[in-house]
Formats: sequence, C-alpha cells, structure tokens
Amino acid sequence: MGGHSLRSWREKLGLTMRDIETSSEQIARKRSNEEYFIPISRLSDFETKGVIPSIYRLYSLAVIYHKDMRELLAWYGVDLNIPISDLELSSPPKSHLSDALANTRAVRIPVRLDPVRPTQNAELWANGRTMGHSSADVPGAVFKGRFHVRIRWQ
Repeated sequence: MGGHSLRSWREKLGLTMRDIETSSEQIARKRSNEEYFIPISRLSDFETKGVIPSIYRLYSLAVIYHKDMRELLAWYGVDLNIPISDLELSSPPKSHLSDALANTRAVRIPVRLDPVRPTQNAELWANGRTMGHSSADVPGAVFKGRFHVRIRWQ
C-alpha cells in the first residue's frame, strides 16, 4: 500500500524519479547526512517492490511531497496516535509521567457514567468497553499542557 501511494502522489504532483533523487540529494547535503538521499533505483524499490523507506528517506519524501510525516507513516500502517491498548502491552515496574499521548489527535472520554457504580465504570473504561454508556471523541489538543497522564495497570 505504501509504495503505491508514494507513486500515485509523485505522479499527481508531476514529479519524476529524477526530481525526487535531486531534491533528496539537496536535503541530504543540507542535513549533512547521506541517509536522506534517495537514488532512483531505491525509489523504484519503494514504489514497486514493497521495500520500506528508512525514517530518513521517509522524511525526505514527506518534504518533497509536502505531506505530513504522519500521513506517510500511515501509508505503511504506522499510526502515531498511540492507543492506550498498545501502552498496556508494556508494564514498566515503576510508574512515571508519560508523554506518550501528548500528540494524540483525539481522546475518547466518558460523557455520562452510572453514578451508582463508580468502580464498575472505571473497569469498563480501562477495558475499552462502554456497555451502553455515552462517550465522545475530544481533540487531543484540548488537553495539551493541561494535565499529565499517569498509566499504571495492575
């Protein structure tokens, strides 16, 4: 999927493979790092053979295509909006303030819970179930800088 999207977008912009090579060479020079350089042969591999670009080359493509890096990563199945369910997969022995959700675009929060069963409400939300309770997606920017999320699963 990623390679097809890269090619489609390049063609939509009217860019040739040579244009990508030349532009990426300028980026590599500016950053003094050859990892940003994308030779034509490598671009062809990205577009037709399913080869996945390195983060440096993906950055170059984002700059050249004037696309958000998040979108290019999404073309390869990487979503930078880390769901809490993924954070559950790792349990550091010590709790800490985390900024893992700082760039989250939306947060699902309860807007109505059962006042009689607060413990059950917490369990339902921790497990990602609402059991008929109302919820809403709120832009993550609303919360930015207003509180820290402390996640500790027991």
